[in-house]
Amino acid sequence: MTIDVIVANRIARISINAPPHNILTAALQNTLRETLHALRARDDHSAVFLQSALSEKFSAGADVSEHIGHENCRRMLRAAHSLIEELLRCPVPTICFVDGPCLGGALELALACDQIVASERSIFATPEIQLGCYPPAAIVLMPRKLPATLASELIQSGQKLTAAEFSQRGGGAKVVNDLASAIEHEVSHFGNLPRGPLMEATRLLRAGAAERFAAQIGGIEHAYLERLLSLHDATEGPEAFLAKRKPVWDHRDIGST
Repeated sequence: MTIDVIVANRIARISINAPPHNILTAALQNTLRETLHALRARDDHSAVFLQSALSEKFSAGADVSEHIGHENCRRMLRAAHSLIEELLRCPVPTICFVDGPCLGGALELALACDQIVASERSIFATPEIQLGCYPPAAIVLMPRKLPATLASELIQSGQKLTAAEFSQRGGGAKVVNDLASAIEHEVSHFGNLPRGPLMEATRLLRAGAAERFAAQIGGIEHAYLERLLSLHDATEGPEAFLAKRKPVWDHRDIGST
């Protein structure tokens, strides 16, 4: 598991390199947060690009095993949300380049970036509800970044959308047929833009996004840990997934526990 960083031509390129599926474990997300934090102290780049080092695989999302157990979940949520806060504090534009599956926590990460560029073969989804849980950061980010009906469908159904479907329905992704060429084009473009004005434009565009995210996510984290995890189905889903069997839901809600 590595996070590769190359700063050249005034672009900081961060690549997730955790084969086979770039699973976003708490440890990996903490490393990525530390990488972003370290870049904030540097002035040798005018944009940050987030991508995968793996061909045709952006990320399958969070580690399902970390969804089991109160302490595991707390650690997983804290790592994921601290990373998103750090990304939202990045002083220069952030662009996420997606190639292949972009699922769950990976889509939350992409939505925290200013822009998304995706290959035609990319897939977007937040499948957490199929595991008996939900994506807390998406509940904060999606209503700000996506049309309301698209946000509801992604969170409530967990179904996958192709890059074309995601873009056409207002997902905001720029879909390209040659991602490598698109990356090189953006390197050339952003590498020739002035850092100071870019920082000012980015600060105003985000308008306190990190602070707003931090203010909202705390309550959702609490609900996840204290309400959701009290339900049988919130444990049954991850356990069934790891055992490669169909979950047996009891369909009980908070009011009936």
